[in-house]
Amino acid sequence: MLKKCLLLLLPFLLLILGGCAESSGASAGKIIPPSNQVCPLGGKWTVLQELDTNSNGSEATAKWVGSNVQFAAGAVAFGGHVWDKISYKIKRVNATDYLMTKYIPPSGISVPKTQEVDVITVYAASNFLGEFMKLDDTSMIFFVQNKDLLLKKVSDQADSGLGALHTNTQDLNQDSNERTSGVLVGLRMPKGTGYTYQTLWVAVDHHQLHPVLASKQLFFPRTSGFWELNVQDISSAGKTGNILTARNVATKILEMKKAEEETADQVYTDPAVRFIDYIGNDYVAIEKKTAGVNQLQVLPVDKLSSPTEIKVSDLLGDKGLNAYLSARKHAVAALRDKGVTSIDRDESGENFGLVRKNGHWFLVGRINYQSGGTFEQTDFDLKIIPPANLIFYDTLVLSWHNIKDRVPDAMDAFTSPNKDIALVKTKNKLTIYPIGAEQLAESPLAELDLQEGATVIMAEWATGSYVDSWEKSFLAYGAQALSSSSVRMR
Repeated sequence: MLKKCLLLLLPFLLLILGGCAESSGASAGKIIPPSNQVCPLGGKWTVLQELDTNSNGSEATAKWVGSNVQFAAGAVAFGGHVWDKISYKIKRVNATDYLMTKYIPPSGISVPKTQEVDVITVYAASNFLGEFMKLDDTSMIFFVQNKDLLLKKVSDQADSGLGALHTNTQDLNQDSNERTSGVLVGLRMPKGTGYTYQTLWVAVDHHQLHPVLASKQLFFPRTSGFWELNVQDISSAGKTGNILTARNVATKILEMKKAEEETADQVYTDPAVRFIDYIGNDYVAIEKKTAGVNQLQVLPVDKLSSPTEIKVSDLLGDKGLNAYLSARKHAVAALRDKGVTSIDRDESGENFGLVRKNGHWFLVGRINYQSGGTFEQTDFDLKIIPPANLIFYDTLVLSWHNIKDRVPDAMDAFTSPNKDIALVKTKNKLTIYPIGAEQLAESPLAELDLQEGATVIMAEWATGSYVDSWEKSFLAYGAQALSSSSVRMR
């Protein structure tokens, strides 16, 4: 009943991509009006392979490869479904930059030498179907929820029976799974010299908001069930710090006590203050402060108390480590140019983590140094796509520029795999917007007050029938509905 299991629902959550327009020249990201009604995707296409790395050869995966997508005048067909009343928008983008936003490595994909490609967003009866990036006249990439599919054109004509199927077209709104989304949002909030944490549940069914639920603990999904992450403050021998523990919420009490005993020794040997920057299914990114030095760490959820840290090479391989060391070398050189000489070494690539920028997670490395007897730090960008085992889903279906136009004080934003809702965070509010026609709706569904300084450290999405399952699990865990004074309906 977890988010990764959503892959098994893909045949039932079809987001079909297609469109009919020739594109004219335009600057990067600009919307291009159609010049005529000739369909550039007309014909029959076959799924050659999946480009994302999160698949493990499951049965759901096998169903995609070899599937056909067909485009006829005014209709799109896929997996036995037909959509009509097609409309579309085209934008010109830089291929490499766009693939990076989709977390697809550009290497191995043949893009035009000009780097300029068309991305077409398609709607059926004003409902979002999906988008594709056209590489050339015979190949394109389909972006379907968390799947990125490479297609090859096999015929200039759709099957002759496609026209007859128009009498059996279906409205996307008839499938409730397509317009039902929910998200577990983890929050870190300042309190004194430290932080407290909270989990929110926001769910929307056909633009109708469910009661917003909240818990004072961090509750998150994994393949083994729902888990809880705790931050326990401890003081010993005049030293203060905290430890992180995580458990399956179904874990028996005796097993919980045993796990706590195993982490107790950590307090005495490593009296550090830790605060959480990011929570994923299998990894946690933290900042660890010891004796005035603030370092970044990535830890496995299963071994939060282990003294062994995750290295860049563990997640990104040797190429990732080389990129890390190269970027660090340039950052160190810049510090030395400023006269800094006392700089910590890090040949193994352990001082790295994640930060949020413009609605996405980015990998960064950190350099700790001393200047004038004071411990200081500086971060540098790795410019490497976070791997799927670190970040499962982090797609922003609206451009950051679009979001800032509508909400000028926006500091962060998250959008659902169904492309139906967006959460926009400002300094002290979290606003829930419906999404329509590639933009935030004029009016939000609701807004929640946030403590000033609150930071989103987790956004785990469920769609379709999993929304009800997650909501019931969160309620069973002990979550409570927020009051009407905390959630203002608009």
